[in-house]
This record gives sequence, structure tokens and C-alpha cells, in this order.
Amino acid sequence: MVIVKTKRLCIRQVTNEDAKELLKVLADPIVMQYSTVGVHTKEQIDGYIANCKKQYNINGYGHWAIYNTEHNEFIGVCGLNKHTIEAEDIVHINYRLATGQQGRGYATESVAGVLSFAKKHLKLNIVYALIEPANASSVKVINRAGFKFVKSSVFRGFIVDIYQTNL
Repeated sequence: MVIVKTKRLCIRQVTNEDAKELLKVLADPIVMQYSTVGVHTKEQIDGYIANCKKQYNINGYGHWAIYNTEHNEFIGVCGLNKHTIEAEDIVHINYRLATGQQGRGYATESVAGVLSFAKKHLKLNIVYALIEPANASSVKVINRAGFKFVKSSVFRGFIVDIYQTNL
């Protein structure tokens, strides 16, 4: 199921058929350097796919696969999560792109597409981003998307900067 199409990207639900492609992102230590859950094994990727499907059913959102529309090439994942931070339930965006796909504007384009979906279809008013301060590339993406720094906090034992944007 397609969630949103942008100029160059198709963002759609993750399927079992994406398992091999997801290895390019979730099993890559460079891509997962700032992940609070770490590098995934093949078995963990199967669990990741199952969790994505569960989140679609429960919340109407989760992590989605990003493909380039011109070549149907896997780019990475982008999506929304719900977590409790400092006793407040928040919906936050995150993304991971395959190493060979970085630096092409895909992260910014996929974030814009997911935010559009969040506003139009989920009727969200605010979306957050949780980023480790050392992750300068993600900070740039979020700033380009209009997010503003709110505060620093701890999430899953990691210090993160919390950003928000009003939709």
C-alpha cells in the first residue's frame, strides 16, 4: 500500500519481500550508528517487519519503505513512531537511508512526504524528531523540514535532542 508519492520517491508499507533490502539499512553499522536499537540481524529484521505491520493496524502508521520511482530502487525507511518521553506521549519521525543513497536529498524529500501524510490523513498537529546531538546530518534534514529544537532529554538511555514542527 502506497502511503505517499513525492517527486522522486514512493513511500509504502513494508512487506516481507523487503527483508533483503532492509539489510542494506538495518544491518549496516554505519547507518545504524545513531540508532537506539542498534544493528539488526536477519531474524531481527523479520521482527521489524512484523512490528511495522502491527503498528499500521494499531496506529495507522509506522515505518515505511522508500523506493526511487524512476528505477524502483530501495532507498531506505522513513516513518512515524509513538513513544513516551518525560511522561508525554509523542509521535516522532525517523528515517534511515542506505549508505549509497545518502547525500541526494532523499531524506529531506521523504520527511516532507511523511509530514504531509501525517497532516492530511492522520490529522496530526505536531510531529517530533529525536536526534542524538552528534548526528549532524539528521539535524540538517530536520532543520530543512522546519523543525525547531525544543530541549534535550534521555530516550532509551541515550541523550537526544527533541525537535518539533507544527503541521
